[in-house]
Amino acid sequence: MWAAPHPEPVRPSAGWYTVPALLLAAAALWCLVFVGLNLGSLRVADDPPASGDPASGVTVRLVRGHGYFLYAQRNAPAPTVCVVTASDGMTGPVVLTRENAWSAGERPGLRYTATFEAPMTGTVRLTCQDTEGQLTVTPDDTVFGYLGLTVIGGAVAGAFAAVFWIVLFVRRSHAQRTPDTPTPHPL
Repeated sequence: MWAAPHPEPVRPSAGWYTVPALLLAAAALWCLVFVGLNLGSLRVADDPPASGDPASGVTVRLVRGHGYFLYAQRNAPAPTVCVVTASDGMTGPVVLTRENAWSAGERPGLRYTATFEAPMTGTVRLTCQDTEGQLTVTPDDTVFGYLGLTVIGGAVAGAFAAVFWIVLFVRRSHAQRTPDTPTPHPL
């Protein structure tokens, strides 16, 4: 009887190293694209908060199209109607929503009441009705959370690439030490 031939040992080729390299490159590219596409939002999210009286107005610097969180004193009612007035007298309504409410941070003595999108760019006076006490306006910083998730995703992809590279290296080293000719089996 003839002995069954032994299969050739699996020897990963050098081309397999391109898989973890491509994974690392894709993760780095995704992080760079995210930062590039959100650079404006990252800058706006880092702007300082502004506080003031809701009736006389809060002087705040806005960037059109970006979101802002509105905080009222903990025991004060939430504002219902807000308007921004630019230094040149131009006014615009502010639509209050709850967008990204999950991302609104805690502030001592204040509670999150609404999110709004800036209708214009520049230093404006934000006045609100049906509330009292102090109002605080902060930029929506949700983009920092998304940046953190992007960086974590890139780190996980990098860890997978490193593990894949080590496994390939060990398999190739082991395959080089394995003899090419199979050892005969006794019948």
